[in-house]
Amino acid sequence: MGGSRGRLRRTYRLTMPTGLASRCWSQRMKSAFRVFFCTALSMCLAAKSMALAVYPDRPVTLIVPTPPGGPLDRVSRLYAQHLQGYFGQPVVVENKVGASGKIGVRAGLQAPRDGYTLIAVSPSIVTVNPVVDEDVGFDPLRDFEMLGMVARNTGVVATRADLPVSTMAELVSYAKAHPGQLNYASFGVGTSLHLFSEELAQTLGIALRHIPYKGESQAMHALIAGEVDLMLYVTAPVVPFVKSGRVKALTVTTGQRWAELPDVPSFAESGVPQLEGYTYHSWVGFLMPRDVPAQAATRLREGIAAVGRKPELRQALQDQGFDAIESGADAMRQTVSDELERNRRVVERGGIKLD
Repeated sequence: MGGSRGRLRRTYRLTMPTGLASRCWSQRMKSAFRVFFCTALSMCLAAKSMALAVYPDRPVTLIVPTPPGGPLDRVSRLYAQHLQGYFGQPVVVENKVGASGKIGVRAGLQAPRDGYTLIAVSPSIVTVNPVVDEDVGFDPLRDFEMLGMVARNTGVVATRADLPVSTMAELVSYAKAHPGQLNYASFGVGTSLHLFSEELAQTLGIALRHIPYKGESQAMHALIAGEVDLMLYVTAPVVPFVKSGRVKALTVTTGQRWAELPDVPSFAESGVPQLEGYTYHSWVGFLMPRDVPAQAATRLREGIAAVGRKPELRQALQDQGFDAIESGADAMRQTVSDELERNRRVVERGGIKLD
């Protein structure tokens, strides 16, 4: 009987209806495919998670669109050094100089959108160039992912030592009594200091003639030598000349005094009503091209914020005349938008154009 049952079972398998066998085979294939698909999907997701978790896994390039040794370059190199320690990967600074920063910014835009290229910027590059230069080649709000502003410095309104004024109120009175006679120096046409100086004159209702120089050192030398009457300058470089009496500082361009020049009044203390609530800061920020992997931008923002809280970095920035700030992507975007609008109004009122 046992043998008969065995033969019956074997006979049953061999003579199973074709439709039933086909359905069983199809179900087994579907099950196998589901297992294969789920396994493959899990492996892909795991690989993607691992890839994102280790960003960056190779050197990061930080493009600086200004020459080595300048304020933007110095701040960028400080951050590159600390970001390298944070990420465990080299952060390589590349100075791509020319055309008021356009060359460096365009190089960043043309880089692969892989999250491994970021750009250091200042107001001159992203809130002045797009306003005064029709051929700038980029839109800072449309083309970039903001990473944040990291440092800012205050301005000083300084005059030649023998100009017969000692306060902003006296400067306004003197300018109105001698219309068109006072002039001011800048680092060049279309720079941020040029536009703010024009805005200041417009706000005060005085006429000042613009004398552009080819760079920071030439402009400062002209002020010290008495070749020009006044100049808006960022704080740190002008301090020794103020303390030695070679130039006079009338005010700092904020609502409170600056520790390095404690005897110099702020805009709020100037006694000039138009300057109440009025401020000017230059700043340094980082951005990268849009459409980079979101994880790369997130990791960079986290790293920039983390190293910006380090006491040694904050002290190093202070030694350079900067205050460390932690300003995220949204705040940077708003600042850029506000300054673009502010500069457009100044340019339209003053009829400013690049030569």
